[in-house]
Amino acid sequence: MTVLLSSRSLARGLFHHQNDFDINNSYQPCIITHSGTSCNPTKLGEASTGKSSGDEKQHRTNIDVGSRRLEDDNNLPPLIDDCSELDHSRRIAIAKSNGFDYNEEQGVQTILDALTPHEKQHMSDDNMPLRHYRADKGNVQQSIRKIKATIQWRQEFCVEDIKRCFRDRNNPDLPIEKQKELNNLAEVIAKENETGKIYIRGYDKEGRAVLYLTPGRENSRCEIDNMRHLVYHLERAIACTRHKSGRQKVCIVIGYQGFRIENAPPMSVVKHTLQILQGHYPERMFRAYICDPPLVFRVFWNVIKHFVDPATLEKIAFCTGKEGKALLERDFDTNTTERQAGGRKTLRKFCSREFLYDTPHHCTFDEI
Repeated sequence: MTVLLSSRSLARGLFHHQNDFDINNSYQPCIITHSGTSCNPTKLGEASTGKSSGDEKQHRTNIDVGSRRLEDDNNLPPLIDDCSELDHSRRIAIAKSNGFDYNEEQGVQTILDALTPHEKQHMSDDNMPLRHYRADKGNVQQSIRKIKATIQWRQEFCVEDIKRCFRDRNNPDLPIEKQKELNNLAEVIAKENETGKIYIRGYDKEGRAVLYLTPGRENSRCEIDNMRHLVYHLERAIACTRHKSGRQKVCIVIGYQGFRIENAPPMSVVKHTLQILQGHYPERMFRAYICDPPLVFRVFWNVIKHFVDPATLEKIAFCTGKEGKALLERDFDTNTTERQAGGRKTLRKFCSREFLYDTPHHCTFDEI
């Protein structure tokens, strides 16, 4: 029994994160600048202060990214670029092999220049262009197509309403019809969440929110409601990470207690899930831990893995036996994780209503 890692970088545990990064009330897209062995996040549009490693000066770039602000951004921790130097080096190598010149500052600027004012206004956040550029390894034209598609999808799928439905469902400042829409959306997500098949609890050792998925608790066959439920938790996990540590990625733990082949989702749901994760949330997953999968899942995995992007496959770890336990203990404080993630203690039972209705959007279950 072992832990199977698709990437040598995961096996080696090579992480080079920096947090010497400052923001003033809001943040701009960041780039990675390299000097020697350092990896230094730098805001686009801001010249180097000379305090970063190597004291290399950066050219000022003026980029209009709209006036969006995160909630309570005065209380947010400084934004940390959740990218390692190894990640950056590999992207450069892949881009070069495909005939692209990898330059994050120029690439982000080109993407922003291709967006309309309306599209810029509806970006999820200021770093959205950078994540797409990185995910597409310097293929800027592909990044432009994908970010435009994602911005359109976010509007059509009403992602902002999904994010705020529990908070604003009874907001007297909103029209009655909008309150009804948000209430209906909240009821749909609450129904999907009754069994606790997806929820967020705790953080890894570097402050990334942990999103738990338990397919054995599946309680719905409505594909669109399943996707709304998934998107709600992705958005919430991202918000939790941002408020906790300033990072931008989340961890996903998939446990298989009670899983049977009849719990396996239809292939259309699998494809839809991958489309959302890979197409609309690039560079958001730090790692996925598939914990103690039963033999029946391995049959299912042999089918669905062909639809998983190679870059995503590299972030998936199958955790079994002593080595799987060691990986979980390396990345998490197992005194705070669920049993399925190597947890050593019995934690308080998940309460869906408390999590959805009584806990702030930027907090994980049992955090307050």
